[in-house]
Amino acid sequence: MKQRIKIDKTSPNKGALDFSYLLDAPAGKHGFTEVRDGHLYFADGTRAKFIGFNLPTRSNTPDHHTAELLAERFASLGVNVIRLHAADAPLGASGWSSSLENPLIDYDSGSSRIFNEKGLDRFDYLVAKLKEKGIYLQIDLLVARVFQDGDDLAYPDAPSIFYKSFSHFNERLIQLQKEFATKLLCHVNPYTGLALIDDPAVMTIQINNEDSVFRGTEDIKDAQGVEPYRQELQRRFNRFLLAKYDTRKHLAEAWTFNGACALGEEEDPEAGTVLFPEGSFYQVNNNPMGEWTGSVSPARYADFMDFGISVNRRYYGTMIDHVRSLGAKVPINTSNLLNGSADVYSHTDGDIMMNNTYFNHPMPPFHQETLVVPGMREYVTSNPLTVHSDGMFLRTEMLQMATTAVVAGKPFILSEWNEYGVNPFHSTAFISMAAYASLNDWDGLMLYCYHTSESWNDQPDDVITDIFDAYNDPSLICQFGFMAALFLGRLVRPAEHQVDLVFTKNDLKTLPFSFSMPNTFLPYITNMRNVFLEQGDTYTGNADVAVTAGFVNNGDLSQAKRAVYFSWSPYRDAMRHATGEGRLERLAEQCDEELSGAKLGDSVLVFNDIAALAGDGDYTAFAKNLDAAFKRWGLLPDDRGLVGNALVSDTGELSFDPIAGTFRINTDECSYFSGNPVGGITLTKNITLNLSNERISAALLPVNGGSVDVAESYTLTLIGHTGMDETIFTTDGFTTTVDHQGKLYADTPEGFLFVRSKSATLTALDTVGTPIARIEGTPVNDGLMIGLDGTIPAVNFLLELK
Repeated sequence: MKQRIKIDKTSPNKGALDFSYLLDAPAGKHGFTEVRDGHLYFADGTRAKFIGFNLPTRSNTPDHHTAELLAERFASLGVNVIRLHAADAPLGASGWSSSLENPLIDYDSGSSRIFNEKGLDRFDYLVAKLKEKGIYLQIDLLVARVFQDGDDLAYPDAPSIFYKSFSHFNERLIQLQKEFATKLLCHVNPYTGLALIDDPAVMTIQINNEDSVFRGTEDIKDAQGVEPYRQELQRRFNRFLLAKYDTRKHLAEAWTFNGACALGEEEDPEAGTVLFPEGSFYQVNNNPMGEWTGSVSPARYADFMDFGISVNRRYYGTMIDHVRSLGAKVPINTSNLLNGSADVYSHTDGDIMMNNTYFNHPMPPFHQETLVVPGMREYVTSNPLTVHSDGMFLRTEMLQMATTAVVAGKPFILSEWNEYGVNPFHSTAFISMAAYASLNDWDGLMLYCYHTSESWNDQPDDVITDIFDAYNDPSLICQFGFMAALFLGRLVRPAEHQVDLVFTKNDLKTLPFSFSMPNTFLPYITNMRNVFLEQGDTYTGNADVAVTAGFVNNGDLSQAKRAVYFSWSPYRDAMRHATGEGRLERLAEQCDEELSGAKLGDSVLVFNDIAALAGDGDYTAFAKNLDAAFKRWGLLPDDRGLVGNALVSDTGELSFDPIAGTFRINTDECSYFSGNPVGGITLTKNITLNLSNERISAALLPVNGGSVDVAESYTLTLIGHTGMDETIFTTDGFTTTVDHQGKLYADTPEGFLFVRSKSATLTALDTVGTPIARIEGTPVNDGLMIGLDGTIPAVNFLLELK
């Protein structure tokens, strides 16, 4: 039943909903974070895991009272990390911009090189208050800084927009970034007595947000001041080509295949006229067997990937060296929003890998009440194996996209993610992501974002005014404590097996449309990571299974315990200079079992024609063959892996059936169900639910820890649809317009809770944990039946048994 509720962004949780016990204040008490065995640890050997929010733009400089309130609120939710993000944003009256009165950067000075003293004081105070509560910090260096003419730039007429991509190669911009890093990190905070560079409350430093030389600039080429930077990029690319090929003649020969040359007649690297392929928000795809000539030529693409990798690595290496020279002791991250393999590889010189991913992200322009969402879907019924079956290869599941940047030997943090509340039922996404992050043994999760405000009392508690400000999203906030306990307490076990997805240097020079196909299955089942071969094409790792990336027809997995081979191209290289003809057939000779489109042996699985098997993006057959191989190899019993339509983890604790529309967690220490409740919900052997709600998420957590089967006190969350109760949804073809109207609501549970116990009391709690109603059970058979009629405006409960 729809019930209007309120969520105040600064009121701390209390009682059963107070999860501050998950924190260990003050932040930094265990020493600096460091990398050991591919994960984050504190200096004293304590494993470091982090879950929290992004605070972007003006929210980095709140007034002192707001900083105090937020620190207490975050701690009570179980938040132990805050990403201080985009504090360098340009000025604006509200929202995603810096405060006009209290920005960190004094843009009114005519340059971006000077701090505003009031803004810096507020920033420092926030850092101190978060640290006191046991909340760690990620410090971002370059995010949204708009360089000014007063910065003594290389070219006149400074662009009025972010310098995406250009900041990686223009020497003056790099100098300015070093200067900013020095000023921000070495400034002594008067409230802590420490500079950020010396403060163990800082868990990582990020060089640059969502940026890469692969990032496209064509959409802004007509903006003021942009063209000189684009010309510089083209000059640098042409010099790279000359250094590699020496002459136009040799370049033309390299770019020729079957008599066709990808180099235009008017293009000459000596004249600087060879065009670079335009990127997009991500590294663009390039079909290894696509049209040879034109701007999307595999040859042009391959050389730009080589060039881009060298530019990115030089830039990040320069910045990392500078930050280390300042005395940085914590791990450093390069950037995030990494999707293509060349882009991921070019960011691996950092200590930590990060990525950003969203589900149902609206399209720009972003209005406060009305949003346009492409291909809006419900998370619990969105099948990762068929996510591309409509030919939309940019459609993703969050886990699928996130894992493109998970790299062997390095900690991984999901630095931005969310399933914004545009779909009425979206609670599955939050707990699902935390559960699979635990299965894959990730190190951190930071949601985007808590709010974009500098004040505690300027946003309503009963209306969604900005979908990106998630402080009052019931599906997120009312489940956050459970999610924090699950992830920080490691209530979901890491996977029992390890799978390596192996990339050769030649794989990095192309990017098939179905490049993330393995990611749509493997990380839902087991621990999956990427391995980039630095020397030669031979994998020498120790994973249980090694899978070739297969962009081109190379990669030697003969030393792997078990190997999976396929290829999107018959050639060994993206330039099509060397054939791999007969290679897969020879590997298949080791196999004795015929599968659909593949052959299986005691330690080898070989796909005959992966392009035909994947078709337009349905990877079900691919997953079935992997599942058959894993079961033959003894890595999965019959009730794990692909079981009917369900994806079941190798631990048996996680089960996702997108056809039935259900996601389940069953562990010794917690229980969770999300989706279609038809047929009843079993949370433990003694606690079951029968509800009539269309959709529901049910989370059960012992109050004092321990086994769910023997506890006597639990927090119980029961939440269905959420959002604004008069929202209008208008679907037109592929897009849905979401017009937020009305007041904040949650669909409350309707039905019965059965408890096998002599006595039980269910106490309904408001959104911060204050008791608002008490529901007694009625004796039935061997237990008690507790009626839930949906009339109480509560989704959080305290269940006490005797």
